[in-house]
Amino acid sequence: MRPLGVTILSIALLAIGSLALVTGVVLISTKEESYPVFVEEYGKLVNQSFGNITISEEDLKTIYEMASYIAALFGFVYLITGFGLFTLKEWGRILAVLVAGFNVIYSIFLFFVQPLAAVEIAVNLLIIWYLMKPDVREKFSRKITIEERILGDQNP
Repeated sequence: MRPLGVTILSIALLAIGSLALVTGVVLISTKEESYPVFVEEYGKLVNQSFGNITISEEDLKTIYEMASYIAALFGFVYLITGFGLFTLKEWGRILAVLVAGFNVIYSIFLFFVQPLAAVEIAVNLLIIWYLMKPDVREKFSRKITIEERILGDQNP
């Protein structure tokens, strides 16, 4: 039987992954319409965070394209991770730990710009701790006997 925490985490990853993948695909496919909005909003963000810095048009296009493709890529990775967790695959658990670890590292750098990133660091460390707990790990690596397959799990 799948632990409730794994179910919640897998559903969250599937939802976040779907949203990121759709966002990336929409940004890629609607570049003509969305690029001017991106330039305006990104300019505001840069000015708020770092002061009055000028960014060339070529650099802005590169940033836009990279952000679009990275959003789609991360969405795909989150979807695969969520599926792996939901189906209790060991590779899904390992991938989830790696994704959470990456998010911790990213959030440490982000913390210097946005102090609320500390919450994201804490949440991702909690995810890593949870997925590394022996009782949770056992659910991913336990072999199912023929009796359990026929009769179901008799030990909840």
